[in-house]
Amino acid sequence: MTTSKRRLFTGEKLFSKVHLWGVLLGITVGVLLSLARAGGLFSTIQLRSTDFLYGDIPPGDTIIIVTIDDASIAQLGPWPWPYATHAQFIESLSQASALGVDILFEEYGDFSLVEATKQTGNVVYPILGVLPNKAAPGIMQAQMFIEPPVPLQNAAVGVGIVNVLPDADGVARRLPLLVQHNNRVVEAMSLQILRHYLSLPPTPPGKLENGYIRADSLLIPVDYWGNMNINFVGEPDAFPTYAYIDVLTGAVPPSAFQDKIVLVGQMGMTGGGDIHLTPTSRGGRPMSGVEIQANVIHTILHHRFLQKQPLLNDIIIILGIALFSGLFLPRLRVFWGSLVMLLMGAGYWLYAFYIFNRGQIPDLLYPTLSLAFSYIAVMIGGFVLESRHRRHVTALFGRYVPPAVVNEILADPEAMELGAAREQEITVLFTDIRNFTTFSEKTKPRQIVEILNQYLNQMTEAIFAYGGTVDKFTGDGLMALFNAPLPQTDHVLQAVQAALTMQNKAISLDASVGEPLRYGIGIHTGYAIVGNIGSRQRLEYTAIGDTVNTTARLQGLAKGGQVLISQAACEQVKGRVRVQEMGAVKVKGRQESVQVYRVLSLTGDTKSISLDD
Repeated sequence: MTTSKRRLFTGEKLFSKVHLWGVLLGITVGVLLSLARAGGLFSTIQLRSTDFLYGDIPPGDTIIIVTIDDASIAQLGPWPWPYATHAQFIESLSQASALGVDILFEEYGDFSLVEATKQTGNVVYPILGVLPNKAAPGIMQAQMFIEPPVPLQNAAVGVGIVNVLPDADGVARRLPLLVQHNNRVVEAMSLQILRHYLSLPPTPPGKLENGYIRADSLLIPVDYWGNMNINFVGEPDAFPTYAYIDVLTGAVPPSAFQDKIVLVGQMGMTGGGDIHLTPTSRGGRPMSGVEIQANVIHTILHHRFLQKQPLLNDIIIILGIALFSGLFLPRLRVFWGSLVMLLMGAGYWLYAFYIFNRGQIPDLLYPTLSLAFSYIAVMIGGFVLESRHRRHVTALFGRYVPPAVVNEILADPEAMELGAAREQEITVLFTDIRNFTTFSEKTKPRQIVEILNQYLNQMTEAIFAYGGTVDKFTGDGLMALFNAPLPQTDHVLQAVQAALTMQNKAISLDASVGEPLRYGIGIHTGYAIVGNIGSRQRLEYTAIGDTVNTTARLQGLAKGGQVLISQAACEQVKGRVRVQEMGAVKVKGRQESVQVYRVLSLTGDTKSISLDD
């Protein structure tokens, strides 16, 4: 018996009903995840997933950080330090192109700091805004500003907001570039530093329009509130740093800062409060506020802007992945389906890294969930359908064919097609126990059933042994098919061998039955309609047509112990079966006579096992 080879695809038509469930599952998963994405469900996990996209970018040497650290405190004493110390420090950085001092001086102090700031001509001071937890779209509205004294502001080249906006998970990924209090709009400190570095006027402040902030010649993409996504160059301590004390004492020459952007702030200072978790805080290492400002400046200066991928794009991708999974995964074997799923997942992540490096923040969570949930749904749905299919096939063929053939049908890619009625070449075998009616008249009913079951078991075992299908029992006989439902090589020879085996086994029952009962067997081959035939309430796998009728007539002509075959069957076993020509016989229902042959034995077997009564 031939078996079907395992293939990549399951073999059903692409848009068949078998796969409609896959499409429906995919659409369902895609729609549900799209609604969840639009509603902001799992937003924290979504944010955390994109943190994997941040890599290491060479920061260059344009931006330098001077740290107020433990080593400096050890020599200069407890924080805060005298204004005169800061004045001397600022004077030592006069060669820097721009100097951002991330220290909030709330009191006037002495005049030395104001004078040093004015003389240096490159200093930008911070303003801290008290911001609301939630805000309507538009420029962020501060409840108040905490800012340096007016004389210090007037002496500086600019002042700017230093607020960092942590997301719901406490990670700082954004920073407001514009903040408004009453009618006053203040730019971010980093933007003011860049204005001075690029020789742009410090005022008027930038404007928020159509998803961008325009600050003179700078055009920066932002969200609805004017917040810029920061493209971090790497983990904390990525930028070149010098200790405050080393700059103050001249251990680092002033020329090291020539034409540089220098930022000053707390970093590496025990008890320093200006620290934040960032997407690159691997291992939970926080980043100082001054280093976040450095990352903002680097992002704008090198035009490494990040914008979130539009929601519509995310939904299209989610639906596309889910629909593709639902459409094609049911067509694949489990191994290939799993492999395709992994490749699709890897492909999407590569795509995510690609577009991230080109300035778009993709959604990693929902497309991955779309792929995973679609795959799980398809696998579960496939398992349910496969179980239903196995039950259907077993119920349909389990009564007719041996278990091994049922397993082959289940493994066949075209198994779903087997029940469909179609015309095909088959070999039909009819058998009947001769003189059983007479035997029954003199035998008790219970004994008749027991004896009949013995003979029918013999017949069935012989049919199954040669891959045949028991179509139906006909009282004290049966009808069997060969080459259906699965194709067989030499199906006529298989039928003849089954018939000879039946005749042989019948002899073994003589002693227990008490008298010899023999089979009359007819075999014919040709085309017939094969498949599920019957009413909606009851279907039966069977064959109909002239081939079946002719076989039944041949069986009616056979005496007990004889196997009669037609000329069509004889031609297919020529040279392999010894036969005796019986002549042409007029068969009821056919205009032409049928040439009939009696099977004596297989070639090489000199003993005939077809015995007449």
